[in-house]
Amino acid sequence: MTSHDYLVEMSFDPFASPLTPQEATAFAERVALPTFESLRKMAGDGRVLAGGPLLAATGLAFIARAESPQGLEEMVGALPLFPRARTRVVPLGTFEGRVGTIRGFLDKATPASPQASQG
Repeated sequence: MTSHDYLVEMSFDPFASPLTPQEATAFAERVALPTFESLRKMAGDGRVLAGGPLLAATGLAFIARAESPQGLEEMVGALPLFPRARTRVVPLGTFEGRVGTIRGFLDKATPASPQASQG
């Protein structure tokens, strides 16, 4: 079966009011740390190819590899941050595929040279 790559961005709005130390600790223990540990494990088994926290922002991004859209949905939905996050998924093609598409377009758009049609 062919796998597909996806850019996954997960972000969330800052909390409406500053968290108490207890709330911050609970969020870190129950959501943040388990999410990053899950992503690290997924990276180890090849389901996450690259990624990390968004610098100077609240969120993270990663490149996921899944066998199907349903597989991606299950992978992302299992992350502890998922219920709280605003998630954006972008299916990724390949550079080779795009080169083929552009070459096909150019082949159709470029008229044959007179020498080629005489030979």
